[in-house]
Amino acid sequence: MSPDRLTKFRVAVYGVLVKDDKVLLTDTRVPSGIITNFPGGGLELGEAPVEAVEREFREETTITVSVEDLLFCTQQFQQNPEYPHEQLIHMYYRVRHISGEILKSGNDDDVAAVTWVAHGDLSSKRVLAVDLEFVEHPSFRSLFS
Repeated sequence: MSPDRLTKFRVAVYGVLVKDDKVLLTDTRVPSGIITNFPGGGLELGEAPVEAVEREFREETTITVSVEDLLFCTQQFQQNPEYPHEQLIHMYYRVRHISGEILKSGNDDDVAAVTWVAHGDLSSKRVLAVDLEFVEHPSFRSLFS
């Protein structure tokens, strides 16, 4: 679909939690199957991006995080492969674990599993182009020693 067929933006926010050179990721159910991505999701009307990251992280992993800083915002045109009428705008924030235990089995909703993945192993996962844009950016690589 060409950009002139788009009908809306989807603004989404994601938290990036790193521990021992691994990043916390979710296996998320989408119409075409399972994709691997960062905990997060759509920004709701009237919601601040930082509040949305904390809410989404809690909903998807059951842990409480605090947002430290903005790492990256989509810089290229990204079309949603699951809903081709949507243009994606994603923001990625570094987060810090405050409390709680990770629910590894998912949230019985859109998340099938929550796992720690070595940053070098992301290429073996089904990841959307919008997330690959971030993963290939220096701001992501700088999170690992």
